[in-house]
Amino acid sequence: MKIFIAVVLLFILVDIAIVAYVIYRRYRKKVPDNVKQSIRKSWKKIIQEADYRHAIMDADKLLDYALMNYGFKGNLGNKLKKSGHMFSNVNQVWAAHKIRNNLAHQIGYEIDKRLYKTTMLAFKQAFKDLKIF
Repeated sequence: MKIFIAVVLLFILVDIAIVAYVIYRRYRKKVPDNVKQSIRKSWKKIIQEADYRHAIMDADKLLDYALMNYGFKGNLGNKLKKSGHMFSNVNQVWAAHKIRNNLAHQIGYEIDKRLYKTTMLAFKQAFKDLKIF
């Protein structure tokens, strides 16, 4: 009887280890170094952009590209829903994306320097969370 219990416990432990490994592999997605380097290079150009609107739009596109390289599909909104666990503050990333949407869809939507900085810091933190920076 003791041997049977030991064997059952061993099988349970092995099953737990397999499930943990599968979960680990699922969430441990990597982006190739050359793609990370390309994203970093693009980011440097974006932050030098004088036009706030253009910079925010490009930062949003760059985040979309990064998440695509992590294997997420769909538009950026769908990618953010699926990848939320990867960000230290997904609400900040959503806020930055919403600023981009306002720029794209609202006529006369204005960006001041403070909003620009907050938005770009949110994008920068998103890239840090993705281990690109």
